[in-house]
Amino acid sequence: MRRGVSGLIVLLALIGCATPGFTPVQDQTVRIEAYGFSILPPPGPGWYRGTDGHLRGSDAVMFGKQGGSTTTHTIVASVIRYKGFNPVPFEFAEYATNPEVFAAYDKASAQQANPPGSRMRFLEHSVVPDAQFGYCTRGHAKFEDHGWPVAPQVLIQEDWYYSCLHPNSSQVIIQIMFSERGLPGESDPSLTNVREQFFKSLQFRPLLISDY
Repeated sequence: MRRGVSGLIVLLALIGCATPGFTPVQDQTVRIEAYGFSILPPPGPGWYRGTDGHLRGSDAVMFGKQGGSTTTHTIVASVIRYKGFNPVPFEFAEYATNPEVFAAYDKASAQQANPPGSRMRFLEHSVVPDAQFGYCTRGHAKFEDHGWPVAPQVLIQEDWYYSCLHPNSSQVIIQIMFSERGLPGESDPSLTNVREQFFKSLQFRPLLISDY
């Protein structure tokens, strides 16, 4: 199977706001035009914007922040464009016409990207069709992170995401994700509203030739 749409789950675990290449968000009302989509920064203080160089082989807009005063509690919000998407050879031929098949592919991709014994170990994982933003899936995953370099403890990472076929092309996927990681008890319930506002700010824009 080709690289999974949800491969960002692993990459998010490597990113914190102290990573070189992140700069403070100056104006959260300015919409960022990108690769077949536009997005507003997440609301609230303390957000940094990262470069898409952190995600090789994809195009992304990424934001991160430190949660509270600990180095173990981090939050990442991102949108990624995957192009050249075609799971037909991998027994998901109806992905563009059957939402259940698309959801099955999305879930299988994430499972393959995080096999048993890897750094990120699934505790929960669900993917279902969702038409809120178009032809999409809605995913939720909870992991144990056994490899965060600045913390010897096992961290808990929780991801919420939508994977959508772009309205102009069934070979372009836009994935929007919100991820929180920290020690048990460090999760922040107030982030639910931040997450939903970030998701709702997503807009698709017409694809250029270079976007395919």
